[in-house]
Amino acid sequence: LAAARAAAGDWDEAMRAAARDRRPPPLLAPELPDDLVAPPIGSQPPSIPAQWSADLAYDGELAGLTFQNGRGTFLYDGEARRYRSSYSSVCNYFRPGMITWQDQLTLALPSGNASSNFTWGKEENATCLPWPQTGKYTDLFDFLRHAQENGTLMVDGVLCHVWSLEVPSKHASLSACVAEDGYPRLYNQTVRMFQWAIVTNMRFSNIRPGHPGDEAFLASEVCATKYPMPPCIDDRVSTLDVYRFFGAAEPLVLDNRNCGDVLGDLAFVCTQGSVEASLDKLITHWRVNVSRNFGQYMFCNFDGRENSCSGDPAQLRTVGRRGGQMQGEGPHLGQCSPNDDVGSQYSFPAGAKCPPGVGPGAATGCAWGSAVPVRTIRASCLMRDRALVETCKGEIGQAPFSHAAAVWSRAFASDDPARGGCPEATPGPELLVV
Repeated sequence: LAAARAAAGDWDEAMRAAARDRRPPPLLAPELPDDLVAPPIGSQPPSIPAQWSADLAYDGELAGLTFQNGRGTFLYDGEARRYRSSYSSVCNYFRPGMITWQDQLTLALPSGNASSNFTWGKEENATCLPWPQTGKYTDLFDFLRHAQENGTLMVDGVLCHVWSLEVPSKHASLSACVAEDGYPRLYNQTVRMFQWAIVTNMRFSNIRPGHPGDEAFLASEVCATKYPMPPCIDDRVSTLDVYRFFGAAEPLVLDNRNCGDVLGDLAFVCTQGSVEASLDKLITHWRVNVSRNFGQYMFCNFDGRENSCSGDPAQLRTVGRRGGQMQGEGPHLGQCSPNDDVGSQYSFPAGAKCPPGVGPGAATGCAWGSAVPVRTIRASCLMRDRALVETCKGEIGQAPFSHAAAVWSRAFASDDPARGGCPEATPGPELLVV
């Protein structure tokens, strides 16, 4: 089972990272705090059978994207501490009816920590997205021990009892509707992060009691044999214009950062951006030389002290690429395709950076270099003053977002407000919120 070997972290931070990194909606049970209030005396929370499978209907939300009409299967093995959900769903944000296929396998490691692998896409177009260890494995239905009964529902003609729990320290609301036979018919998880929520809604039907079988919990083929994906077969070197949305306290470097071309960063900003969140942020236009043997995209973040990327060591040797928000038409999340519909997003691991005076390419053994910050503007100028957020809303379902791209390009082209430009901003902690 391929897994990113990151240090075990807090579940709350894992969910924040999911939102920052634009990953698919995660299905991870929060580790419950010790000070949860016990259910009322006389209440008898249900005990979920240890092993079963079911047909799955799924809907979810993450960072401005809504996934609907998901259909697939759910497998549960409480004895071996593992579960799996596999389904196709529809996301209409970039184009109506865009279908994605996801498989998530979560299990307890020998250490007791949780490990989760996503497979995005099917067969020859599949890509493995390992999830870093996120602290102690917690069963999806463990919260029921602390839940309170909250009425009944009819689900597909079956009467079930609703059990719910609020976990303020994890910003989480959890509920399940459990039938008289002990099997859940609904599972709902909402985690409130930043200006949006991470939402998972599952409906179980055609319950099949009994062990799903050990083979049902094997890693997908791509996670077992092709993580990370091999680099693109392309020896060319290109100069890219990319953009980075960042906080004023962060260093003005590309090392260990994610960024995107105009459409790629729009895919991020349009789905996650807000005027309020932009007030203390900056956007820098970079020009950088890269080898086009792109590898699998890495998740890179600023942790308050330094930039870092998480992934397999092989990914540290190439510039990573994917389609905007993993929603384009290109195979393998757009790693080696033009991504003209949703743009491209890139990762720039410091380990692949060329020394000064050395160009990227196979002969030099480095993948990117000569990065120059062309221009920096306040994000609030673009998003509020130039009405980018409203322009984005007008193009939902009509990718590529050409009108929003024009607003973006004009903002960086000049500092003249009459021409749609934004004034130069100086990066640094002294940035004033206006």
